[in-house]
Amino acid sequence: MDRQFDLYLGIDWTGAQPARSVAMAACDAAGLVCPIQPQGRFWERLEVARWIADQAAGGKRILAGFDFAFAMPWVTGQGYLDGRVPDVADMPALWDLVEEASAGGADAFAGAAVLDPRLFPSFWINGPMPSHWGDGSTKRRLVEKVAADTGAGTPVSVFKLAAAAKQVGKASLAGMRTLRHLHGLMGDRLCVWPLEIPGPGQSVVMEIYPTLFRKQALGGNRKVVERKILEPGLAFYGCHADASLPDRFDDHIGDAMISAAGLRHLSRQPSAWAPAWMDADTARCEGWIFGVGA
Repeated sequence: MDRQFDLYLGIDWTGAQPARSVAMAACDAAGLVCPIQPQGRFWERLEVARWIADQAAGGKRILAGFDFAFAMPWVTGQGYLDGRVPDVADMPALWDLVEEASAGGADAFAGAAVLDPRLFPSFWINGPMPSHWGDGSTKRRLVEKVAADTGAGTPVSVFKLAAAAKQVGKASLAGMRTLRHLHGLMGDRLCVWPLEIPGPGQSVVMEIYPTLFRKQALGGNRKVVERKILEPGLAFYGCHADASLPDRFDDHIGDAMISAAGLRHLSRQPSAWAPAWMDADTARCEGWIFGVGA
């Protein structure tokens, strides 16, 4: 498998509407990292998809890491969503379900999907732990358990909207819609890892977890909001920041930049593409956070 790419993208995500905190950074093959600015004041989710598709159409081979869950937990004997959707058997079918349940929300917004009767009963919306949560084991994907067990971090369940600022559910639902749209734009020129194995010349999208990169490169989970914090992390990955980067920036830009550098580094390690805990069913149904278990 060819593990060389022209651009490595770190993309910090949001499920809010409007999407005012999406951030994207690029690392080139030589290790130069810089933020990618939107045409307007903020990135729109579908604008990110179009930007990636346009870069690929222009001849760039891209490895793009998105900070959201590509799928929901898959439970043996039940499938997705506590068995309410027996015909939904893999990630692309799950994305189709989320698209249908989102009622055409603008810019891939998926707020309506949370209230859809096929999805709603599985969520912890607010307040104390609901009775259906049990011990929580069926609400987390395998990769989230492995991340916690290996010290990579503790990703929040896509179903736990009660996590307030740390919740990832709405961002992930919007992300699934965005991935579906991007796949429609690019077709066979795009590989969704680990659902698929990258072929020659294909660009690749994958799930990332910026906490993993911060902990690995900086030895902790502090917010990256200053150049003096970021630069040692980039150097750990053999990268450096563009000279135009200001001394201070928001943590969304910081996460995007450290993730872009981390992707360039990890993508060159064969073990990152074949984590020991990930079997074929997990790859097909739940996906994996790149770098966990590498």
